[in-house]
Amino acid sequence: MTLLPLILVPLLNPSAKAQLILSGYPNASGAERTVPGLAILCAFLSVEQVTTLFFREHAWGTWDRLRASAASTADIVTGKVVVRFLIQLAQTAIVFAVGALIFGYRPNGSVLAIGIVVIVFTAMLVAFGVMLVALFRTMDQADTVGMLVGMLLAGLGGALAPVASFPGWVQSLAHVSPAFWVLDALRRLTLDSAHLTDVMPAIIGTLAFTAGFALIAAVSFRSNAVKVGTT
Repeated sequence: MTLLPLILVPLLNPSAKAQLILSGYPNASGAERTVPGLAILCAFLSVEQVTTLFFREHAWGTWDRLRASAASTADIVTGKVVVRFLIQLAQTAIVFAVGALIFGYRPNGSVLAIGIVVIVFTAMLVAFGVMLVALFRTMDQADTVGMLVGMLLAGLGGALAPVASFPGWVQSLAHVSPAFWVLDALRRLTLDSAHLTDVMPAIIGTLAFTAGFALIAAVSFRSNAVKVGTT
């Protein structure tokens, strides 16, 4: 999902610019907040593309054929998630690249660190998608829960508005969202001239979510489970 964030960026830039100027960034264009925020939000909304990879195999009747092949379940799952990981990574990279070329996104910190944060986030997102496949019987269930939870996590993490503008009790909950850690790292790398070492706690936090989602997926995934997908 690359087109939607690029449509929304110019619409939200003016308000984001005003917020950033009031926050002490007089030269901000607004893209410093909208590009990372919308990239993360729309990436969460793309999690259904992970679930689709699995549920459509069941809908097409090809999952059992895959299981009957020489490939192990781990091989099948890995093959699917690696492809989706690379696609999602490319989509997110395009949003950042177009944001830089057209909308004035200019990070002050380490570009390499931004790339690492995006890679870790993408791995977390794919693990989240596989967890949904493992936990739910139907594609509709997985996609509905994935979209609702994804929107909640992205919003709670500050994808659409700075966490500092939330009520105090909401700010205290923001830390339970992986999006908070990702966006906090991207904010510091974009606005505050941070480097990789400065955002390592956020990267470690995101990796912890990734490991948690992957563990739940590994424990819950059953290759012989009956799944209901749509074509």
